[in-house]
Amino acid sequence: MNAGDDTGPALPWHAALWRHMAGGLAADRVAHGLLIAGTPGVGKRSFARRLVSALLCRDRTLGGDACGVCAGCRQRAAGTHPDISRLTPEDGGKAIKVEQVRRFSHALHLTPQYATGRIGWIDPADALSISAANSLLKTLEEPPAGCHIVLVSDRVSALLPTIRSRCQIWTVPAADPAVAREWLTARAFDPARIDDDRLRTPLALLARRDADAGALIEQWDKDLARLLARRVNPVSAAERAIEAERRLWVDWLYRRCNDLLLASLEGGAGTVDHALAEGARRVGRRRLEAWSRRVAEVARTAATNADWRLVVESVFIELSQYVAEATDPHER
Repeated sequence: MNAGDDTGPALPWHAALWRHMAGGLAADRVAHGLLIAGTPGVGKRSFARRLVSALLCRDRTLGGDACGVCAGCRQRAAGTHPDISRLTPEDGGKAIKVEQVRRFSHALHLTPQYATGRIGWIDPADALSISAANSLLKTLEEPPAGCHIVLVSDRVSALLPTIRSRCQIWTVPAADPAVAREWLTARAFDPARIDDDRLRTPLALLARRDADAGALIEQWDKDLARLLARRVNPVSAAERAIEAERRLWVDWLYRRCNDLLLASLEGGAGTVDHALAEGARRVGRRRLEAWSRRVAEVARTAATNADWRLVVESVFIELSQYVAEATDPHER
């Protein structure tokens, strides 16, 4: 697991599949080789993390989930559990190599630190080269006592038949569109214009939104830096923000305002890049504090029927005026 990686809330369309898994956990009938498969976007890795968490927990809930408070759970959540070994493509490569499998198999044979045993995590399993897959077969056939190997794959057909045959396959289902709509709405995602086929893979929709949001935020940061350097017209800067999801843009604006205030302090490190920090120091804390009051008004206005274009333009125009005051004595 990655540092700080936790299972998060259970995905509702996994409920029926998890009940079967919980029954196996309670009866101690979970196979040593588990292949978690499914279409991209259905939450295979969430299901696999939930399973790994349960396997490493010494005090599972009645529903089969990890307790979250025992020593093993705390270490797993922190990404420091000593009994988890990962097998993934290294150095940005596309294939898992045979040398990696040998090191992985050796690690699985080490004595576990906890009585819950060791976990091997292979992701994506379809990245195994043919020689690597063949090398893994012996470990899958004769795993160390108390060891579970969890393989995650988008393309089960890409795995060698000999690998598939040695694993218990758990296919994570697609989401029911109605369930997905409710789940996405709770995460500030508007599914109104999404067709049922795409709703069946809700995590893919969120991933696309997050990727798009990252690109938008990068552009907004650039526009803000140019505005602070008097290299862009405030109306032009506002133009790229107007069509964005209001909630996302307002959240970015509020956070960046706080970041600029922190950066404006003498010696303040802040969390923004050099261009934004330099601009904040030029404008000064007093002017940024005044601008922050305008930003707070914008946040309140976002849910009203106010002319959004004028609202967005006004917040940038006001900031540009403070920038002019700070850099041009004739503007004061």
